[in-house]
Amino acid sequence: MTFLHPLALLGLAAAAIPALLHLLQRRVPPELEFPAVRYLSAAERESARRLKLRHLLLLILRTGLILVIVFAAARPLIRVKGAGGGSHEPTALVVILDNSPSSGAVVDGRMILDRLRGDAHNTIRLTTAADRLWLMLADGVLRGGTREALLASVDSATAGWQRLDLVQAVERAARVANAQPLPGREVHVLSDLQRTAVAEGRAVVPAGVRVLALEPGRVVPNRGIAAVRVTEGAAVIDLSGAADNAMQPVPVTIRIGAGHRDRGEIAARGLASPGAAVTVALPAKTLTPGWWTGDAMLEPDELRADDRRPFAWRVAPPARVMATPGAGGFVTAALAVLREGKRVMDGADVVFTGGESLSGERTILQPPADPALVGQANRGIVSRGLSWRWGTLATPGPITAPTLALLNGVEVTRRYRLEPTEARQQGADEVLATVNGDPWLVRSGSTVLLGSRLDTSWTALPATPAFVPFIDALANRVVRGEADVTVAEGAPRVEFRMRGADTVGATVFGPDPRESDLTPARPALAAAALGGKGRAEVLSDAAFAADRFSGTRRTDGSGFLLVIALMLAASELGVATRTR
Repeated sequence: MTFLHPLALLGLAAAAIPALLHLLQRRVPPELEFPAVRYLSAAERESARRLKLRHLLLLILRTGLILVIVFAAARPLIRVKGAGGGSHEPTALVVILDNSPSSGAVVDGRMILDRLRGDAHNTIRLTTAADRLWLMLADGVLRGGTREALLASVDSATAGWQRLDLVQAVERAARVANAQPLPGREVHVLSDLQRTAVAEGRAVVPAGVRVLALEPGRVVPNRGIAAVRVTEGAAVIDLSGAADNAMQPVPVTIRIGAGHRDRGEIAARGLASPGAAVTVALPAKTLTPGWWTGDAMLEPDELRADDRRPFAWRVAPPARVMATPGAGGFVTAALAVLREGKRVMDGADVVFTGGESLSGERTILQPPADPALVGQANRGIVSRGLSWRWGTLATPGPITAPTLALLNGVEVTRRYRLEPTEARQQGADEVLATVNGDPWLVRSGSTVLLGSRLDTSWTALPATPAFVPFIDALANRVVRGEADVTVAEGAPRVEFRMRGADTVGATVFGPDPRESDLTPARPALAAAALGGKGRAEVLSDAAFAADRFSGTRRTDGSGFLLVIALMLAASELGVATRTR
C-alpha cells in the first residue's frame, strides 16, 4: 500500500488524545460510611461496571475514528487485480509501435496502423508523471520523453519502409524496462504480428517484465513484387506474399525509360503468381548503351507499398575480346559461346592471358601454368605498376564473393596467394573474391588478377554452370570497374554509385519482400517468440485494455475509509448519548 499524501500520516499522533482525556477524567472519590446507604453499594458496583464498559467502548470508537480520518486524508492506494479503473504504481513502460510497411495494409476499410496508433495513444495517455516512458518505431530507435512528447510521436507516425525485427525489439525493450528501479515494468507490443516476423528466434525477457501484445486482426490476401533481376533481353520478376492456391495469376507491367524524353518509354507485360517468378521479354536491341531504370508494377491491392519495385541495369556494347594461347582451353570455349550469343566481339580491348606479357587496354591475368614462369610474370606486373602479384601456393577452399554471387561456394583446389606490391595505394584497388580469407580475385586499375588458373585442375569453376556467366562478367563489367546492382531496404528508388565522372553501379531500394506476407502468427507462436509462458501474452483489444498496468493497478481507498469513519462517528454518538 502506498499513499498520495504520506505527510498526513503525522496526524496519527492525534489518536492518543482520547486515551489522554480518558485518563485525566478518572477520579477516585473519598469513601464515607453511611449506614443508611449501605444497601446501595451493590447497585453502585453494578452501575460502575456498566460505565467502565461504555467508557472503554467510547475510547475505542473515538481512537478508531481519528485513525480512519487520518488514513483517509493520506489517500491510500490499494493494489487491485483484474479489470477496472484506478491508478497504478510507477511503471517503466516501453511501447513498440510497429509501423513497418505491412502496417499500411487496409483491412475492412481501415489501415492497420490506424488501429495500432489508437491503442498506443490510449496506453500512453494512462501513464502518470511517476512513470518512465519509451517509444520504439520500426526504425528500432528507443525514444524516451514525456507523455505529451510521445503522444505527438505516435500521432505523427506513418507506415515506413523499414522492417522491424520484432523479437530483437522486444528483447531490447525488456532490458531497458528491467533496468529501471520501479515497481512495474511492462512492454506493450502493437504490431500486426506477421508470422514471418516471429518465425525465428525467441526474445529473452527478464523475470518481472510483462510483455503484452495486441492480437492481430483479420487476415487479408496480398501479393507484392519481391525482386526484379534484369539480364540481357529479359526481366525476371519474383512475386512475394502468402502462397494461396485460390489466388489467380496477376498481370505485371514493366515500364522502362519513363521520364527520359531523349529515350522514350518501353512497356511489357506478363502474368505471375505469389511465390513464383515470371520472365518478361525486353526489347534489348532497341535500348541504347548506358544505364537504364524501370519499374515493375502490380495492380493496386490491400497493401500498396509492395505493388511497385524499381530496377536498374546497364546496357553495354559487347566487349571486344581476345584470349592468348596461355589463357587455356576453357576460357577459349567460353568466349566462343559468348561470341555466338553476341555478348562479346573479336578485338583486343579486353585480353585474357595466362601470365604472358600484358597487352590491350584491359587485361585479365591468370597465373602461368608453369611455376617456373611465376617470377617472370611478377616482374612484368611490377614493371606495369600494378598493386598485386602472385605469392606462394596457399591452401584450397571455397570461394567467397559478395559482389559475384555466382562464385560463392565453388571449390578451389590450387591457388597462389595474391600479395600487395610496394606500389599499392590504400583504397585504390578492390578485392572481389576471397578463399579462406585471402584475396583470390582482385581488380587493380584496368587489370584483373586471379589467384588460380581457370582450369579444372585448379578449380571446379570451369565445370559449373556459372563459368560462362563469370567470363561474361569479367569481360563486360568487372574489368571495366563496374559493380553489380545491389538491393537495399528503403523507399522505392534507384541511386547510382559514381567513381569520378563514371557511373560504376547502382543500388535499388524497396521494402523487404517478407512484408508482403500479411498472414499473422498464431497467438501461441507469437507469445513463445516474444518471451514465452509467464512472460508474454497475446490479448484481444478488450483484454489488452483491461490488462495493461494490471500488475501495478491501484485504487484510492479514501472513500471506503470515509464511509467507515461515518459509521464510527454514528456509533460513538449513540454510545455517548446513551451514557449520559
